[in-house]
Amino acid sequence: MGYKIAIVADWYLPRIGGLELHMRDLARELNRRGHEAHVITATPGEQELDGVKVHRLDVPLMPGLDTIRSRKALVPLEALFVREQYDMIHCHTALSPLAIGAAYLAKKLGIPSVMTEHSVLRGAGLKLLSALHQLWGWADWPDVMTAVSHYVAKDIRDVSGRKDVYVLPNGINPGDWKPHNPPRAGETLRPRVTTVMRFTKRKNPCEVIRAIPKILAQLPEKQRPLFTLIGDGPEKRRVEREVARLGVADFVELTGFQPRHEIREILARSSLFILPTSKEALSIATLEARSCGLPVVAMNHGGVGDLITDGREGYLANTREEFISRIVEVMSDAELRARMSDATRRTLEWFAWDSVIGQHMHVYRLAYQACHGKAPALRVWPENQALLERHA
Repeated sequence: MGYKIAIVADWYLPRIGGLELHMRDLARELNRRGHEAHVITATPGEQELDGVKVHRLDVPLMPGLDTIRSRKALVPLEALFVREQYDMIHCHTALSPLAIGAAYLAKKLGIPSVMTEHSVLRGAGLKLLSALHQLWGWADWPDVMTAVSHYVAKDIRDVSGRKDVYVLPNGINPGDWKPHNPPRAGETLRPRVTTVMRFTKRKNPCEVIRAIPKILAQLPEKQRPLFTLIGDGPEKRRVEREVARLGVADFVELTGFQPRHEIREILARSSLFILPTSKEALSIATLEARSCGLPVVAMNHGGVGDLITDGREGYLANTREEFISRIVEVMSDAELRARMSDATRRTLEWFAWDSVIGQHMHVYRLAYQACHGKAPALRVWPENQALLERHA
């Protein structure tokens, strides 16, 4: 018999984003291993989605932010906790008021809790959460604090003053990313550089478009790639204007949002994955690209350093100029691409769900012990202990 776990955040599907997809995948993977994971959210929608039970609080939301509006939302949340008798409350991102409230209620009710941070907090986010911690002491409520990357873990340590912040990465099933329609032997493919993102200012989609003329100028005609941008969002029209302004429409493909199976097939026919963002906590899109065997060129900021070793699975660029030159280098050298492609597939075990769920179980036991003063009964699916010990 497994644990009964509440996975809590303001945002969830059908809203599309890395956090929402991770919560869905985490719940499904826990359930597959004998646990009972529910999602609790303020996002309206179906009560069951993709086989996961979803409790959607019917409370007023902040316009534009889609978060709970006041502490009154904690009344039905507390009633839900009491009724469902959860063994563990897993709160996702301190930027979610509902997740913060869940940590508070878990402390009040004596339920073990874990907080996982999914966002880079440096700047305004760090200042805000630091001020709120000084005011409320919110960072003391979770029994265990975690972050999706070492970069974000430092942010949480700076905010909370806690030294015991664990890294709890997002997961992936590498086997799910084997293409159903792989390129045929001897098939000639147009070189393709691909990225996947929400089209927001923070993700920098326009930087990709502005880099294209500089990249094309350094490559012979046969090596000039098609740049495929998968995603959508408020910056879409600005991206389209940049494409027209720079005259690169023949080299740009804007696909809009795509389901995972379509992304997989596009990645399978790509030569390189690029990540232009400078504040990425842990890029799931990069993990997906690696599962497809793609080398990666990314900006050397945020949590991408947990995914890419510079010069092995790809390159980490410190400046925009270096970002462009590394793309040119990889697209110019087929042997380099092949060597990096081989490396991307060989070093994914730490992010595979078998390992990631094992890491979650380790953290859940720590939370249980911190809350109750004793170790929990071992009610868990067999875990990959060798991986845990190797990366402790």
